[in-house]
Amino acid sequence: MSATGAPPSFQVLQQAAEWFAVLGAPAVDAQAHQRWRQWLDADPAHQQAWRQVEAISGKFLNLPGGNKPMAHRLLDAAATGQARRRQALKMLTLLCGVGLGSWGASQAVPWRRWTATHHTALAERREVRLADGGRVWLNTDSAIDVDYGPGLRRIRLVAGEILVTTAPDTQTPARPFVVDTAQARLRALGTRYSVYQEDDASVVAVFDGAVQVEPVTPGAAGGILHAGQQARITRAGHVAAEPAALARRSWADGLIVAENMRLGDFAAELSRYRRGHLGCDPAIADLRIVGTYATADTDQVLATLENTLPVRVRRTLPWWVVLEGR
Repeated sequence: MSATGAPPSFQVLQQAAEWFAVLGAPAVDAQAHQRWRQWLDADPAHQQAWRQVEAISGKFLNLPGGNKPMAHRLLDAAATGQARRRQALKMLTLLCGVGLGSWGASQAVPWRRWTATHHTALAERREVRLADGGRVWLNTDSAIDVDYGPGLRRIRLVAGEILVTTAPDTQTPARPFVVDTAQARLRALGTRYSVYQEDDASVVAVFDGAVQVEPVTPGAAGGILHAGQQARITRAGHVAAEPAALARRSWADGLIVAENMRLGDFAAELSRYRRGHLGCDPAIADLRIVGTYATADTDQVLATLENTLPVRVRRTLPWWVVLEGR
């Protein structure tokens, strides 16, 4: 977070990505290094944005939180003079040290995903048959733990999104079927529903039957969601129900269904199916989009947006893509 507690703006993130591209060029002079350092030191938000760009780029460049080829070039360029070498070593420390904290934080959850009962990779979908005959579909980059005990059928959503179709229990008396998230226990009342784990909330959409919402915070408002409803649930409780979005189940068929969706929200949804960063300039984020889009080819989806909307796709880095106005 910046000094104000807010994440870096779209513009600042773009500046960081552009600097990353500059420093990753085959030949970078000392003046470019100095200008980058001045930009970096000018605002805590710049440092936060740099860490974010570096953490994402490090996944593509095989260096935790940093750019290994860039770091090597900094040292190679410094070999012509001791002063420049000292400067490059300081920058190398910054490249590795500043980025490591961010990378470490971003990698804190994956071990839980890898050890989960079932998990999917980026852009992968998977159907799981449960012991009682129920079915669970896992969306991209998702993970669940399945625990069927003597008195409870429990799924813990570790990360990502699932679509659940419950079945009558094979035991008597019947055990309750629940999905636990970081914010609530969701008790199925004979149903088909989806659950999406966001950073600070769970989005529940019910398509058949009903779901009882029990927030983890004692005394927080719960309630029942019925077929055709969805709600965003925080630890404080769940907000008023709204119509269930088709996008919350169409992913099981490999599709994003946009029903007058904000372009900013669509970009966030599409980004879940591709590696790297996909951003949207706030100036065009409120444009509305309608249609059905296949998640298997996100580059084709971006090309379609460019051909049908007043936007252009800007690729600052191969893994850093943004939508901007034309």
